[in-house]
Amino acid sequence: MRRRVFLSLSLFSTLSLMADKKENKWQLLESVQNDLFPNSSKFEAIRYLKIVSNHSSFNSGDLKFIFDGLKRVQKLGYESSLSSLEKQSILKQFEKSSFGHNWISTILKYILEALFSDPIYGGNKNEFGWKSYNHNEGFPRPKKRFLNV
Repeated sequence: MRRRVFLSLSLFSTLSLMADKKENKWQLLESVQNDLFPNSSKFEAIRYLKIVSNHSSFNSGDLKFIFDGLKRVQKLGYESSLSSLEKQSILKQFEKSSFGHNWISTILKYILEALFSDPIYGGNKNEFGWKSYNHNEGFPRPKKRFLNV
């Protein structure tokens, strides 16, 4: 095998592993969302956060804060494979700290945004949130996901 091909394949596999780890963070975060707000996957709260966090107007500090908190929760033993009661216990323990309280509040803020935002932003799939709470959407509704900011 030629050296360049070998190096490019090595780089590709390393990047693939890094992408998988990042995806695992998102999957774990989705598990936390579902523990904090059951059915959040029905209205795609994680998809909403992924989409809005990639926009230039998003506070990148929030995403760093979310993933830092996720690492701390993992250190307490949180895994998506645990029972619901075990995960709830860990989250309640974590919430007792100031950091944990603020972290859970931030996660809930984005869950509620996903629940009530216009579906064009990636959450509120099939207007799940609006229908669940008999909410009438505002008019005019957005035609584009984001304005050029």
